[in-house]
Amino acid sequence: MSLIESLARTPSQAYLVVGTTAPEFAKKFAQHLFCPKECEHCSHCTKLNHGTHPDFTWVSKSGKRISIDQVRDLQQKALYPPVEASKKIYVIESVEDLSLEAANSLLKILEDPPRYLIFILLAKSTNILPTILSRCQIVKLPTPPRAQLEQILAERGLSPQEIEYLLSVTHGAMPDETLLNTVKDFFAKRPQLQKQLSELSDNELWESLTEKNLFVRHEVTGELLGRLEHYSSAQVLALAAALSKGDHDVIEFFIQEALYWYRGRLTVNNTHAVYALETALWKLQRNANMQLLLESLLFTLRQGLREASA
Repeated sequence: MSLIESLARTPSQAYLVVGTTAPEFAKKFAQHLFCPKECEHCSHCTKLNHGTHPDFTWVSKSGKRISIDQVRDLQQKALYPPVEASKKIYVIESVEDLSLEAANSLLKILEDPPRYLIFILLAKSTNILPTILSRCQIVKLPTPPRAQLEQILAERGLSPQEIEYLLSVTHGAMPDETLLNTVKDFFAKRPQLQKQLSELSDNELWESLTEKNLFVRHEVTGELLGRLEHYSSAQVLALAAALSKGDHDVIEFFIQEALYWYRGRLTVNNTHAVYALETALWKLQRNANMQLLLESLLFTLRQGLREASA
C-alpha cells in the first residue's frame, strides 16, 4: 500500500506535508481524495489537471509569504460547501513563512473546520506555530535524488536548461508552484535582465536584493558576487553597510545564495569562502552584529576571488 493510500484510509482534516517534493505529493494526494482510482479521465481528474476544479484551491505566496488577506479570503470561501465533490481541499504553500497574524487567522479555521474541508499544508520543516502543528497529521517525505527531481520537472514540460536553472535557484529542492509557473517566461527574459543588472550602479544593485521575485534576487546575488572581486576596500565597507540595513531575511538570503554559488565552484580558495559563509550564517542566526559580520565575510570572499583569479 502506498503512502497516499495509507493516508486516505485514516482521513484527517489537516495534513502537514514536509519535504522538497511536497507540492507534487499534495497534487497526487488531492487527486486520490477526489478519485481513488486516479483514472485521469473522470471529471474530477480532468478538472484537477487543468486547474479548474471548483472544490480545489492552491494558495501560493503573495510576495515573500502567504498574506493575512489571503488567509482571510480562504476563511470566507471555505464556509461554502463543495460544488461537485463530497469535500473541498485547500493546499497552502510555505506555512513556515506565515506571519504570526496570518498563522493565528489560519488556526481559527483549523480548530473547528466544516466536516467537508481538508487542508494540506506544505512546509520545508516542522518549524511552524506549535498550535497549528498540533492540529495536523504530519507527513515527512524523504528527500529524492536529483535525478528524480529532474524527471518530475521534465514531466511538467521544462527543458533541461530550465530544469538546471530552476534547481540552482531552489538549491536543489523541489520548487513551489509559483516558481514552476513562471520559470519558462523568466528564463526567456533572463539575458535581458542580466544586461539590465550589469548597468545598475552599486547602490541600485544592492537595493534590488529586496525584490520579491526570487529569480531576480538570484540574479542580483550573482551580479554582486561577480563585482566583489574588483571592489576597493571602501566599496566592500559600503556594501556591508548597505546590506546590514536590510532585514534579517534579505541578509540570510544573500548568504545562502552565496553559499550555494561557492559550493558549486569548489576549489581550495572557495573552501575557505564556504567556511566563512557557514560561520556567518551561524552567527547571523545568533544575532551577531550585522555590519561587522558582513564586513568580515565580504573581505574574506573578495580575497578568495582574487587568489582564485591570480
